[in-house]
Amino acid sequence: MSGLTTISLRLVLLGALTVTVACGDMQGRINTEIESNDLASSNAIRTVEMVTEEDADELDELINNLLYKEAVASVVDFHAETTQKNKEEKEQAAAKPEPKQEPKVETPKAAEPKKEEVKPVVKEEPKKEEPKKEEPKKEQPKTIPAPQVKPTEGAGSVGGVASTVQKTPPKEDFEGPGKLKPTIYYFVVINEDKASKCDDRMGLHGQGGKKLLTVCKRTHKACALQGSCGVIQNGRMHYFNIIGRFQNQERFFEIEKGGCRYGYGVNSSCLDPFYTLAADLTIYKPGEVIFIPSVVGLELPDGSKHSGYFIIRDKGRGIIGRGRFDFYSGEYHWNDKKNNSLAKIGFADVTTNVPYYRVKGETAKAVLASRDFPRLPVNAVGSDK
Repeated sequence: MSGLTTISLRLVLLGALTVTVACGDMQGRINTEIESNDLASSNAIRTVEMVTEEDADELDELINNLLYKEAVASVVDFHAETTQKNKEEKEQAAAKPEPKQEPKVETPKAAEPKKEEVKPVVKEEPKKEEPKKEEPKKEQPKTIPAPQVKPTEGAGSVGGVASTVQKTPPKEDFEGPGKLKPTIYYFVVINEDKASKCDDRMGLHGQGGKKLLTVCKRTHKACALQGSCGVIQNGRMHYFNIIGRFQNQERFFEIEKGGCRYGYGVNSSCLDPFYTLAADLTIYKPGEVIFIPSVVGLELPDGSKHSGYFIIRDKGRGIIGRGRFDFYSGEYHWNDKKNNSLAKIGFADVTTNVPYYRVKGETAKAVLASRDFPRLPVNAVGSDK
């Protein structure tokens, strides 16, 4: 490599160094002596071009020093000029008075006139009358007929109650309807004095097995079946009522004078002919009132008219199930269709299905009072025999 080439490379490297130095702040480390060497630096560069290869090494240090000083001097000058210029600009800017900003005044916008909406005129066509649709007729609830009771009927020992039952009762007091399955039981009266013949005789036993009366076997059977009976012997009437079955034997007690003339039901209530029901006491309660519309106005043997209301006062061995009622007809036989009013309307037949209602509320209370429950009313339907 020639000496001149070496020098040229060194100059290139020096230029790169100069750029690097320019990026630093060298003002505090460079003095003003560099300014006096400007001419010497210029002459030195021209001298270097004439130097041979042998002298290149000796001149390295001189070249480096001169070029470095010149480059740094130019950087310092540029930095000084820039600083001075910035200072002057700041001073000039500070000297100028700041312009006062006038407050902005908003000009109110003129209100735009409202545009009136023009609605198109539409001619209304006359409405065509649609044919009226016939509404389906609503099924009117069945009205329960008002009980027909005479003012003096059914009052018993409680005066003025019958008039309460006469009024049309409120519908909410009636639950149903249900289907009725009726039979009839009665107060059998057997005149053994007139019996043509008597089969085997046996005793009617009372409490503790005490014998009350010896009767015909068929009389005993009838008294047990109906629950109460009257037996005529030697011209005297004996009234008996069943207590129950004990030690495989039916037990009775004799009804005293002034007691329940037609026998006793449950809870020692008196059996009231044509107004008493025997029922299944697992479904119904003693003292519950039952209303049967088809019985309203039925003429009874004494000429009175039935109100349609019955009271559960008894139970029966074979009376089981809902709507299964045994109607008590006093001394009138269940098969006597001539005199027994209930037999006339088919109540001796269990297949006779007619509607009935369970009664509650004030209506039930009025009925119980009108029949003097649980006692026997003074106007109980007796026998004309």
